[in-house]
Amino acid sequence: MRQIKAWIMIGQIREQKKLSRKALSAGLCSAGTLCRYESGERIPDGLLFHCFMQRLGMNPEDFSVMLSAREYQYYVWKETVFEALQKQDWSEVKRLYCSGLAEDRSCNAKIQNQFYLYLSSVLAEKTEKDNEKMLRFLREAISETVPGCGDYGVDAYRLSVFEVGLLALYYYKGGMRHLIDPEEVHSRLKSLIDYTIRKVADKQEGAKLVPGMVCAMLHICGERMEPVERLSLEETAVKLLKESYRFYHLPELLRLYIKDLRQLDAGKAHVYEMQYQAFVEALGDAGYDTAFQPELLFDSRKQIYLLNEYILSCREAMGMTQVQMSMGICAVETYCRLERGKQMPHLKEGEAILERLKIGWGYFRGDLETTDYQAFEYLHQFKDASRREEWQKAGELIEEIRKRVDMESVNNRQFVGLMENQVAFATGRIDAEVFYQRDKALLELSVKEKNLKRTKFYYFSYVEIILHTHLANVLVIMGKDWEGIELLKRMLEKMEGSQVGFEYWWESIKLSIFNLANMLSDMGEYGESLKYMENFIDLCFRLSDGKFLGYGIGERALDLDKLEKTDKATCGRLLIQVFYLTDFYDLQVNHKMIQGYYEKYYDADKQWYG
Repeated sequence: MRQIKAWIMIGQIREQKKLSRKALSAGLCSAGTLCRYESGERIPDGLLFHCFMQRLGMNPEDFSVMLSAREYQYYVWKETVFEALQKQDWSEVKRLYCSGLAEDRSCNAKIQNQFYLYLSSVLAEKTEKDNEKMLRFLREAISETVPGCGDYGVDAYRLSVFEVGLLALYYYKGGMRHLIDPEEVHSRLKSLIDYTIRKVADKQEGAKLVPGMVCAMLHICGERMEPVERLSLEETAVKLLKESYRFYHLPELLRLYIKDLRQLDAGKAHVYEMQYQAFVEALGDAGYDTAFQPELLFDSRKQIYLLNEYILSCREAMGMTQVQMSMGICAVETYCRLERGKQMPHLKEGEAILERLKIGWGYFRGDLETTDYQAFEYLHQFKDASRREEWQKAGELIEEIRKRVDMESVNNRQFVGLMENQVAFATGRIDAEVFYQRDKALLELSVKEKNLKRTKFYYFSYVEIILHTHLANVLVIMGKDWEGIELLKRMLEKMEGSQVGFEYWWESIKLSIFNLANMLSDMGEYGESLKYMENFIDLCFRLSDGKFLGYGIGERALDLDKLEKTDKATCGRLLIQVFYLTDFYDLQVNHKMIQGYYEKYYDADKQWYG
């Protein structure tokens, strides 16, 4: 089989964007090292691959990264730090900062040291109250990967989301502490906002930066700016959050926007005021501080495979022994250490093992098996068209994707096939029975029931997860609700056997979990539905997923109401939250459903915007 080396795509995208190797690799590695990565002679670590993709303006969440057990420990530690920062639990941040993993540099010395210095700056300000030390640490963090600390202007570099965030934080903190002139702060933050809008094409990535930078600029320079400039920035940031369905820094952004909007459109300002209150209330209920948190820099969540677990589960699924797997590749003792996560394979060993297991993606994989950057661009456009139910456009984009990918690949046949089936069903060209049979045949190309039974856990690919979700939904349409419930439960139970938590597979798995809870609720299993929803909502908060937060709180409120586990007033309050949360994101179907339910069972005369 043809083994695609996904890191080769770094070079393809770089050339398409007319970037030199020197510009892309500046501060991270030498141009010669990047050349060896692009040629496939060497494999970049997960942190470096992630940074390269961000510098190229892409979303690393499009790719899954295979990590060693050691690397995974660092990723878990880092996510725990971000959660403590979100909750402004400075004692927990300090405890994590003093742990052994904070000192670890085994994954990527530069990038890990940069994060450590960033944390040092946060603690210098929050626990030591030393502003000069805080700013010095920030500058040192920036200098780890940004040549000249960005003093030559951002257009001289290609920067990752985290690097842009560090620069913005440096100028904001310097301006707030009167250590940097306000005029320079205004100029620098404006250039960083412009850079992000121009260079970061992915909305999810842009949403991590622009709202926070807009709030930072308005805090320091707002009084010096004309109202029209403030409103323009606020509207750009709000639009980006609406389009990405995220809520990074949203309460503070809405507070500032409402303040300026009142002078021009009192009615519109009032609607946003109600939405603002809903977000503040929801975040407060979950224990999150809704004040502006400029020190909280958002990084992309990676979809993670543990390489040793992945090899083990694939070997067991194929019914092979360790001796058979290692034969002609390495000593069986060496292979045993690889499966236990005690060491990582060398390049040639790793490629030979993945080839024997019929894994085509090496150490990184995405929705499609291709190194064609344009195919991923069409894929993003297809997903946007599907969300808007523009099915003719979606169909045309599928054809463009089909032309650009190798349809001999099982993964590509599955993904293109499921997209075609989705469009055909949505436009009435096929009925539920045909939809089910087609998607079932696609899933069986790679997932065999007898193989699953051999494994303790199983890493489903993104396309396999989506196929499970489609099949379960169609079973419900066909009146076979329990079959759909059991299908999703089996998939999730297999995945739960892995060390990797669901938060790392959020973008792939969230619809499956939500649909399962909904199906259980529809069948009267409100307690079990509620169990899934509580964990689901917690992940929504941690990952700033506004769209599914509204869905989750709504489902939770309905389950609580049916179980009579809380008073009527509390359930009603939650439903009002959902009404305004879904209103902000223009989620009309859910929005109207909640409104109708509330008016039927709670208050028929409720004035939503009065």
